[in-house]
Amino acid sequence: MADFDPYQLLGLSRAANAAAIKTAYRQKVRVAHPDRGGKSEAFIAVVRAFGVLSDPEARRLYDETGIVDDAGVKSYRKDVSVILADMFDAAVGAAVATGLRLDSVDFVAQMRKAVDSSLVEAKVQARRAEGEIADLTRLRGRIRRNGEAPNIFADRLDTQISDRTEAHATLKRRVLMLETAVVELGNYESDIELIAALEAAE
Repeated sequence: MADFDPYQLLGLSRAANAAAIKTAYRQKVRVAHPDRGGKSEAFIAVVRAFGVLSDPEARRLYDETGIVDDAGVKSYRKDVSVILADMFDAAVGAAVATGLRLDSVDFVAQMRKAVDSSLVEAKVQARRAEGEIADLTRLRGRIRRNGEAPNIFADRLDTQISDRTEAHATLKRRVLMLETAVVELGNYESDIELIAALEAAE
């Protein structure tokens, strides 16, 4: 795939935002899915294009160099698959624990609720982390020391800011993965279709 261009494949401009990428992916993957008459190679290419453009690091690398980090994209997709598999296991476990007949449960709908709930929570945590980083940074600017001796309090704040910045990056990645999981769930009408698609993308 030397001529692989995720933007061209999804019919997008390089300025496309996250919402446009998700919309284009939804449209293309429905047509490309082998269960709907598409070819396996086309389906994998669409999934790969979305993987590149939905992962900020992979997209930045592609935009700057034209290189596709397939290992990074695969890792990102695997992480999304793990989220969906965990949600599926939780939904099945809840159905079994409450005595529901498994053939009467809409597992995609159950998973969608769980992913939506997790996404809201992750966004709240990310906003809180942003606020904490901003507060600590302002406080860091106020703490000065006279003389040449080390400023131990500023050093402590630098450590806290660094820790929260790292945690914030992890939360932002989780938000992106959950948003990708929402897109995946929106493409399939049954858990069987979804699982088949995730397995094909591995």
